[in-house]
Amino acid sequence: MNRVQSRNLVVVLITLIALLVLFFLLRPESSAPEEEEQVALAINGNTMSPEEVSVTEGTHVNLQITSDHPIEFHVHGYDLEEEVQPGEPVELMFEATTTGRFPIEDHDTEVELGTLIVQPR
Repeated sequence: MNRVQSRNLVVVLITLIALLVLFFLLRPESSAPEEEEQVALAINGNTMSPEEVSVTEGTHVNLQITSDHPIEFHVHGYDLEEEVQPGEPVELMFEATTTGRFPIEDHDTEVELGTLIVQPR
């Protein structure tokens, strides 16, 4: 191997090492900790408290729902439904993957109770 080939080989090796170092330094975190948001919702009559639930896209949401009367709790846009009976708290868990404003209603009566707001990251 002559001098020019040796120098080219060294340049190629240094470039490869530099690219590998940059790859490991700049790659996105694949195992970033997932955010979790627990929200207690109380339904009294046709009113939900709080009226709005605001979370960030990518959040694991855990709604803890109580009601003073039987309802079919429904989150539009995510097509989530849970039956809630008085005195029997219900958990509704999901990933907030779609951004926007989504009505929450009593699916049986179609009365709007509140809003889920999913903010972009």
